[in-house]
Order: sequence, then structure tokens, then C-alpha cells
Amino acid sequence: MSKLNVAAERKDQIVRATVECITQFGYHNFSMQDVAKIAGVSKGIIHYYFLNKDDLMLSVLDRVASDIEQLIHTDMDSSNDPQKKLEIFIAICLNVVRRTKEYYQVNMDFWTQINQKEEVRLIIAKHYAKFRETCARVIEEGMKKNLFRKVDPLAYSAFIISVVDGISLQWLFENSAFDYDTLARQVTELIIEGLLPRSKG
Repeated sequence: MSKLNVAAERKDQIVRATVECITQFGYHNFSMQDVAKIAGVSKGIIHYYFLNKDDLMLSVLDRVASDIEQLIHTDMDSSNDPQKKLEIFIAICLNVVRRTKEYYQVNMDFWTQINQKEEVRLIIAKHYAKFRETCARVIEEGMKKNLFRKVDPLAYSAFIISVVDGISLQWLFENSAFDYDTLARQVTELIIEGLLPRSKG
């Protein structure tokens, strides 16, 4: 295995160990020693590959977002129906806050740094763009098949993601505020209904 491959594998090992630490101990309660123990490396190795905690957390954000994107694509590929694909997209995105809470925890921590750190803004913007583009392609497919009415696919995708984020953040702050499954189902129905051709008269 080449040195580049070894380095990439070692970095991925550390990033995944960090995700596990966030899951086990909470975002603010884990240490680099915890990461080193789970990754099976020394703290010195972690600092060799990552300049500081922010550098490591950006890699964590990138990894978790990529995993979510992969899950979306894999599950959507199981259907040829644009409406079903969109329902899958919304369902996975709405479940992120419950099943991959570390994504929102890291994301929210970095949101406070957007005005100070251009790199942070660009990485978060990149992931939002990927989610919008994935969603927009499904909407475009539905319009081509005359299953969805004509809309601006990227704008409607931004609307969908803003709804997902809004619900997810409210639940993250107060998970007893509403029944999540019921609201998720209602929101999905409303989003789909907004895309269906409108009857004349």
C-alpha cells in the first residue's frame, strides 16, 4: 500500500473514531485521548494528521455529510418513481437529526464560526449545494415525466431543505414539542402536494 493510501486510511480511521466518540460521549464531552483509544493510535498520530480540533471536526463534518449523501443515493436508486425518490430523500434528511445527531451538533458548532472562517463557510455551503442538487435532479425528473408541475428545481429544493432544517433544529432543542413522526409525515405530504399538477377550475 502506498504512503498516500496509508495516510488516507489512517485519517479516515481517526475521523470515524471521532464520530464514534461524539455518539458515545456527546460533542463537548470527548477528548483526543478518547479518539486515540478508539482509533487505536497515539495522540501524536492524531496531531500529525490534523492541525487542531477544528481541522479534525471539519473532516468529521465532511465524512458524516458524505455518508448521508451516499445513503440518499443508494436508497433512491431502489425506485424509478420520482415521487417515491423524493419521499426517500425527505425521510432520510428528516431522520438525520435523530439517527446522525453528530452531524447537526458539529454543523451547529461551525455555524457560529462562519463569519470568521471562510473555510468553514465553504465546506458547509458545499454540502448544502450537494443536497440541493440531488433533490433538484429528482424534481426535474418528475417534471419531465409530467408528474410534477413546473417549478424552479433548485429553489424548491432549497425550500425542502430549509423545512427539514427548521423541524430538525426545533426537535433538537425541544424533542417534546411535537410528535416527530407525525409531523414528518404531514410535512412530506405537503411538500409533495405542492409539486403535483394543479387541477383547473
